[in-house]
Amino acid sequence: MFPAMFLLTEIRAGLIRESDIMSTGKNKYQNIYFSSLAAIALLVAASHIVIDSIVSEESLMVEVNEIGGRQRMLSERIVHLLLEYAVEKDPAIQANITRLIEQTNSAFDQTHKLLIRGQISNTDTVVFENNIDALFFGEPEYLDEKARLFIYNTREVLSHDWSPDLISSFYLKELREAAKESLHSGLDELASLYTNNSMTRITRLRIVVAVMLITVIMLVSGIGLFVFKPLFSRIIVQQDELAKLAYRDSLTDLHNRRSFFLEAEKVFQQCQNDELPFSVLFLDIDFLKVINDSFGHAMGDKVIEEVARVCMDNLGSNDIPGRIGGDEFGILLPKRSLQSATTVAEHLRHAMSANKIPGISGYMQVSLSIGVASVTGRDKNAFETINRADKNLYEAKKTGRNLIIAA
Repeated sequence: MFPAMFLLTEIRAGLIRESDIMSTGKNKYQNIYFSSLAAIALLVAASHIVIDSIVSEESLMVEVNEIGGRQRMLSERIVHLLLEYAVEKDPAIQANITRLIEQTNSAFDQTHKLLIRGQISNTDTVVFENNIDALFFGEPEYLDEKARLFIYNTREVLSHDWSPDLISSFYLKELREAAKESLHSGLDELASLYTNNSMTRITRLRIVVAVMLITVIMLVSGIGLFVFKPLFSRIIVQQDELAKLAYRDSLTDLHNRRSFFLEAEKVFQQCQNDELPFSVLFLDIDFLKVINDSFGHAMGDKVIEEVARVCMDNLGSNDIPGRIGGDEFGILLPKRSLQSATTVAEHLRHAMSANKIPGISGYMQVSLSIGVASVTGRDKNAFETINRADKNLYEAKKTGRNLIIAA
């Protein structure tokens, strides 16, 4: 019993070690997978923020250009209204023109302050570049000063009473000159600078988005290459191992009982369809229990392995051996008649009797009892043929062992 218990303990320890390794590998792949997903999520969120910034920049650029254009229109309207004011003699009409000029001048002042502060809309603020600051406050443009002077001159014109000389006054001339050249040229340059500023920032943001997208692609490719590919490889290997465990005997690597009976039914139907003979051998190791009791189950397992080896060495390529359980083996012999199957059985029995198995106290020889059966016209399935082979094996063991009974 000791060798068997020792073997069982080793198997359990090996399974535990394998389970630990598989668990560690699984945790490793899970950590990589979830970390990669988290990184992708962060990159996608960052990309969304950057793209949103690009859209905001585009909107601000449109709004800045719209404000610049609005200031041009307002300045031209102010000059046009002032000329009407200068030539109009009717006090009532002058009062109405004065009201329109004040409204337009106030709108011009408000838009100028928006540009100066960079607060284009209620929530977004334009970040000034140095060249834009220079345009507002530096020479030779002094756009802020020109705009304020334009507002001042407007108010100065309105503060004078009407006279025939008002249309040729200094202030009105300055306003007309500003509307035609200096103020308008400054506003045009402002719009151009804002556009270039915004486009530069948009280009930088787009480069950042491209880098993020490339990083996401590389990360996804890395996950596929270093996580999913090894994972799928492990799954395929494990599937093969599970299939082997489900259909192969772990000790002899022959078909196990379940697989043997499935193969038997398949071969039976094929031979029936092709009208070919089909035979079955059932083998039993004589006195295996005595070997186990005397030398331990490890020696018994070695004997079982030797029987499997002898069978494989002495069977044809179409013959299918399997371990039914314990010390019992089955062999499917497609295309073999009862006489041919009996010859095979006799060959196996002699080969096993002549085989010497090294043991604890020298070499050991074992014998086989074999039952042989072939398909008859009454057999409806492989089980009926197998059942007769099993009964013949029982008769061989009952009669005296180390012999063959075929029927």
